Amino acid sequence: MTAAVRHEHAEHIEYIGEPGSGTTTLLAAVTRLTGPAGERPWGRPPHTPAEKKLISRRPAGIVLVLDATAGVTPRVGELLALAGRVGVRHVSVFANKADLLPDPQLREVLRLEVQEALTAHGYPGGGTVVFGSARAALTGDAEAVNTLLRGLETTVPSQDEAMNRPFLMPVEDTFHLKDRPASRRRVVTGRVERGTVRPGDVLELVGLGDPGRTVTVTAVESLGKDVDTATAGDNIGLALADTTPVRGQVLTTPGTATAHTEFEAEAYVLPEDDGGLAVTFSARPEAQFYFRTTDVTGRITTLRQDGDVRESTRGGHVSLTVRLTAPLAMEAGTPFSMRVSGKAIGPGVVTRVVA
Repeated sequence: MTAAVRHEHAEHIEYIGEPGSGTTTLLAAVTRLTGPAGERPWGRPPHTPAEKKLISRRPAGIVLVLDATAGVTPRVGELLALAGRVGVRHVSVFANKADLLPDPQLREVLRLEVQEALTAHGYPGGGTVVFGSARAALTGDAEAVNTLLRGLETTVPSQDEAMNRPFLMPVEDTFHLKDRPASRRRVVTGRVERGTVRPGDVLELVGLGDPGRTVTVTAVESLGKDVDTATAGDNIGLALADTTPVRGQVLTTPGTATAHTEFEAEAYVLPEDDGGLAVTFSARPEAQFYFRTTDVTGRITTLRQDGDVRESTRGGHVSLTVRLTAPLAMEAGTPFSMRVSGKAIGPGVVTRVVA
């Protein structure tokens, strides 16, 4: 077996494809190659619809698994279009079952078709296209899968990029500590979503209130101790010199985020057999939309599924236009979840801010 390669970006990559393309077999091969020595996949994971993976997990990159004998189907085009709308930044392609397509000329035709499809859906220049067999990788011939993994290590965007973006932290909780000096009595807690913050920074409060309000950070705390800086992924407390934010607002670098009440989104409504409801939006047009640390009531003004405007859906991938009752900080790529009658009915991703 070819030596295994590291898969450092594994948590930022999803493997998707049409049913029958071999996605699950490829994932099992990757698990075997990248896991601890001697480890074998415990079994095939349950099938998860590709649309649900893209919308709920919003990966930095995807591996699109094709059946080499079927080529680029309309379904493949639909998945690429959705990937672009939810913010996937890199696509690699694994042409599976390539042992059934040994002719080099036919492989080159398929490679050109794949590159054309990638360019047409917003991935100019295309990504890595690897021909191979996932089943062969499970039985010892892993050269093609290792080639795919090496390509992912050099092309998939790193989550470290979040550290270099403007600061943003959702407010989870607020405290007023009377035993502290006046400049450090107001403390808000949360997890840094992106960027870096330091004592002395001036931040803007966005959402659930008048825009343009700013606060000054007098201290950054982590695990009960003062720190000089905090970055994306850190759970921290910020001591503020003035206004006390409320849960659901975000603290951000001034001028880098805005609050909105109307947006378009891609969502995945859980069917009844996946823990969802038999949702009928015509009879129940309102739902709770949970953004970051708070939820706001919203009215679904348009529902589209399979290209048609619908009055209702019993599950699956849908496109929505939503109007909220209060402004929240959002932008294209912001995730949310939907609830009806207190029950989660599915995840979504903002694709365009309307107002």
